Amino acid sequence: MNDPRHEPWLERSRALLDESLHEIDAATLSRLNRARQAALGKAHAQRPLWLGLSVLGATAVLVLAFGLARQTPIPATAPTPVVAPGTQVDADADLAVSDADSDELYENLDFYAWLADAGNGGQG
Repeated sequence: MNDPRHEPWLERSRALLDESLHEIDAATLSRLNRARQAALGKAHAQRPLWLGLSVLGATAVLVLAFGLARQTPIPATAPTPVVAPGTQVDADADLAVSDADSDELYENLDFYAWLADAGNGGQG
């Protein structure tokens, strides 16, 4: 198969264009160069709107993902109850246990009594 870039008529045309290029004066070359630069400038200025919006959207998604990744986890502790000023608060009120915990407490009551005695040095 023949390479289309090496056709005889194409080579002759290219040679004629190269010869005519050397005959162009400086003013015409300058005008052609300015026209080329202006055309390239317009090509850069006419970017599609969706391209700018997609870049903006991708940036927003990255900022949101980064913010969620850096967010500190919420501790799994119970919230502190709000108490009205001047109200007496029972010191043992925060030791309230659920029903399941209280059942376990009553099952091991002897162990807890022994533990309390051992903490007092056996003087119970």
